[in-house]
Amino acid sequence: MAVSLRADLTLIDGQLEPDVVIHVGRDGRIEEIERRGRGQHADPSVMTITSDLSSIPTDFSTSPSRGVHRLRGRVLLPGFCNNHSHAFQRLLRGRTERRFPGRSGDDFWSWREAMYRITQNLLPEDIEVVSRLAFMEMLQAGYTHVTEFHYLHNQVGGQPYEDPAELSLKVLEAAEVAGIGISLLRVAYQRGGPGVAPSAGQRRFLDADLDAYCRALESTEAQLEPEAWRPVRIGLGAHSVRALDVEWLTALASLSEEQDRILHAHVSEQPRELSECLAEHGLHPVELFAKLGLLSERFTAVHATHLVAGEAKLLGEVGASVCVCPSTEQNLGDGLPALEELLAEGVSLSLGSDSQVRIDPFVEMAGLENGERLRTGSRNCLLAADGSVGPLLLDVGSANGMRSAGLLDSGIRVGARADLVALDSNTPALAGVRVGADSDAALLAAIALGGHASMVRDVWVGGRHVVEEGTVLRWESTLEEYDRVAQRIWS
Repeated sequence: MAVSLRADLTLIDGQLEPDVVIHVGRDGRIEEIERRGRGQHADPSVMTITSDLSSIPTDFSTSPSRGVHRLRGRVLLPGFCNNHSHAFQRLLRGRTERRFPGRSGDDFWSWREAMYRITQNLLPEDIEVVSRLAFMEMLQAGYTHVTEFHYLHNQVGGQPYEDPAELSLKVLEAAEVAGIGISLLRVAYQRGGPGVAPSAGQRRFLDADLDAYCRALESTEAQLEPEAWRPVRIGLGAHSVRALDVEWLTALASLSEEQDRILHAHVSEQPRELSECLAEHGLHPVELFAKLGLLSERFTAVHATHLVAGEAKLLGEVGASVCVCPSTEQNLGDGLPALEELLAEGVSLSLGSDSQVRIDPFVEMAGLENGERLRTGSRNCLLAADGSVGPLLLDVGSANGMRSAGLLDSGIRVGARADLVALDSNTPALAGVRVGADSDAALLAAIALGGHASMVRDVWVGGRHVVEEGTVLRWESTLEEYDRVAQRIWS
């Protein structure tokens, strides 16, 4: 299943290089990068990819021939990482954008009640279908890996399934059928808040105790395919300081260290979270996590919207990272995090689609930079070493997220897994950008700040061609199944 790809331009270590040939081995990893340079003559072994959809195979594959696939009019990028996702929330898209009569306002907390309601009607097979469609949409947008923050564990009513990994396995099955890499985080959820019992809407999220949580984690891991062609990882999730007490948080910190697992948590998304944490612990959330030992290079704080002075430094000192979800944070009215402060403290940033209001890495990259411009009243805020915006944003969308997801072998380099995205450089959004001086820097900035998911034409995961000319395998049949679920949920 070896394949070779040659695009007009390929992004390698932050630089666009022309006419590079990427040779992918049968193990799905890049085995050679051949630099041909500008002005090369046509090679007789080169084959041009066409838009003839009749050639799409019935399963994910690479070309049976070792000839070079000529990707004309394409820019080849490393695959993007969706580093924070709740796939089942794809069902909410468009459903919460209305203020009902008698309600004085809407915010995160009113949105949360709508989210709870849909969880009460989802069967295991529904979760697989909804997750599969969300993952397929991610692939078509250029995401080759997803970090799924999974906290839907129990039956309706809160009773555990016979296999505590039942719903985790449904999400993993959806990722396998879609063809996307996944880091599934088993999320711990213990209570409704400080001194508050879980509500009826939260009972599907709970584990009875820490032993039950660990058994579910072990059951999930035991059923994984060890040599999967795309990366599959199992990590830890601490839902939030409001959902877990000190005993649970301390135990998760120990598990992360002892088992060398990544650990993600919702952190300081809402001001109420800070006030409740202060009242219970006398500390803000990141301060509490530092005291309890959660912070390390394995830790990712999701959102980090309302950090207080000194908390960015606490994250940076240990090599922790922050995942920002601009489209969701805008949609929920969360606020704007202080990104320049985080970068100044050495904190790595990544991106997530979170509630699936949009699935588009370009929207998230632009939202990151544009949000900081709005917050600071200045331009060109999130900068690479040369002072440009494009390379840093593309790293945030790709390499940074992969590291946070537990993948250390990403990017376009020899030995890395061939997770690749081909963009249409002839799209109107990029028209005229590749002309004149500094055109490469202009193109990267235009992609990061003005790109959109429809520019993605082809995607490879582990060297397998999972999106061809904008089409992902099994999309139509999956959409039919999804429509049946949505019809039942919203009827």
